Amino acid sequence: MSPPWEKYAKTEGPWAKYAPAPVEAGGGGVQDWEPEGYTEGQKVKRKVGLGAQGVNDAIANTVGAPVDAVAWGLRQLGVPVDKPVGGSDSIKAGIDYVATLPGRVHEFTDILRPKKGTLTDDRTSRLQPVTTGEKTAYGVGEGVGNALTVLAPAAAVANTARAGTVTQGVANVLRTQPGTQLLAGATAGGVTGATDNPWLGLAAGAAVPLGMAALRGIVSPTTNRLTPQEQRIVQTADTEGVRLTPAQRTGSPALKGIEGTMAGTPGPSGPMQRAISNQRTDLNKAVLAKAGVTAGDASPETVGRAFKNIGQTFDDLASRTTLKADTQFADDVQKVAQDYGRRLETNVAGIFQSYMDDLAPLVKSIREGSNDPQIAGETYARIRSDIGRTIRANGRNPDLQRALGGIQDAMDDVVERSASGALRQEWRDTRRQYQALMTIDKAMQGGTQADRSAGNIPLNALRQAVAQGDRAGYSRGRGQLNELSRVGDFIGQRIPDSGTAGREAVLNPLKWPVMGAMNVFARGYNSPAGNAYFTNQLAGPTDFRALYAAQMARQALEEANGNNALVGGQ
Repeated sequence: MSPPWEKYAKTEGPWAKYAPAPVEAGGGGVQDWEPEGYTEGQKVKRKVGLGAQGVNDAIANTVGAPVDAVAWGLRQLGVPVDKPVGGSDSIKAGIDYVATLPGRVHEFTDILRPKKGTLTDDRTSRLQPVTTGEKTAYGVGEGVGNALTVLAPAAAVANTARAGTVTQGVANVLRTQPGTQLLAGATAGGVTGATDNPWLGLAAGAAVPLGMAALRGIVSPTTNRLTPQEQRIVQTADTEGVRLTPAQRTGSPALKGIEGTMAGTPGPSGPMQRAISNQRTDLNKAVLAKAGVTAGDASPETVGRAFKNIGQTFDDLASRTTLKADTQFADDVQKVAQDYGRRLETNVAGIFQSYMDDLAPLVKSIREGSNDPQIAGETYARIRSDIGRTIRANGRNPDLQRALGGIQDAMDDVVERSASGALRQEWRDTRRQYQALMTIDKAMQGGTQADRSAGNIPLNALRQAVAQGDRAGYSRGRGQLNELSRVGDFIGQRIPDSGTAGREAVLNPLKWPVMGAMNVFARGYNSPAGNAYFTNQLAGPTDFRALYAAQMARQALEEANGNNALVGGQ
């Protein structure tokens, strides 16, 4: 029996001697066998070369398609046109020439040497795929090239088209998820090359997005469903050290359901409730830090100690500062009287007026005198401290609190103007801390009894206190506690249900193994590693509509190139 390679004609050239011989009538196609004479390295090189050739051919077919079509039309009219410049054949020939340029340069240098050399014109980098492996390699390259001919123009159009137009919208769809598109093209081309069946290739390419979606579900089990505003709040929580649960961090309804089930089932409820408790402690620490307080709770002891410490700080600063009352101070006090004093209820108007009466001689001396009068720092501190106690004692009268706060601000402003350098910065920092502490104190007067008992800053009361402190600026994000109050509002809506739905599980011994497994899962879920896994977005979402639209465009392009190749050769 003769060996299979005898069916191949031997022509000149190192690669062409294994080219397939013409198939006789009734004979079969090319046999799937490895030609004699190639080393393993040469076989690999041929497959790599055929892959690159497939990419080049796909791009050349697309770029040269318009010229090929015109040439075909001219031939139908009787105009002799053969391989027009700019057509796919001329582009492939140009690529071949560039690919073999090193060999041509080497042969040309041989001519210049004393020994005889030859410069041939038939050198070519074109390879004919023979084996199934080589056909597969060529098909993979061709599939990648076809994908690139869709992605590259689509990206260019999307970047240059007018925003919001249909053209830009279509281009954005066609350029989506380039990695998956390239993989789908390579798979479709490789299967087509291996089986010589374009329908199988099309099916294989269509299966790639499904496989990527399944892989994505393993790598990144959830998709982030938060709005841009919610994502900004999550970033604030991260910056401030407030640990969020996976459901809070992603907005995943599935994870929210899991957390609610764990919170309501004995066993796994322990790790879940600890995570929520730690979260509240984190928020307490972040809010109290704005007031210069290092603590994880806002208990009466913590708040009382904070007021005592900041009062001592004010006294220390006042002892080092001489208040130089100026006309700006007089104007500020008068403005407070106009904005607040006239609108106070009768039962508290007298309190406000008493402080205005105390300041009246100072304001008068400022208006009449040529030199700014001075006030000892200790006197300022005593007046300010007394106003502060009155503000805290009238928590149920926000109008009076705002009026007295206006007087306090006017005094703080003038003492800050009286200082300079590092002392002025100390005044500013202390004032900010005091304002934060006053907001915390107001928030602790609201909320639930459970929050107050645990020393947790009530979430809704914090938002209300921050908003009341600057009604006009809250919606604009103004205020040092503004963002943290939004974090509290955010997590308050997403705390898992901690009801007693697991009572039945306790009474049913058959469910105890399930509860044990859930407890193990809850521990892992609430660990740093579990949180990182369930919230990671390493694998982006799979847009099937966009991917299949791009695949249809690629398939249409392949069909057009195939038809054009037929007519272009006639």
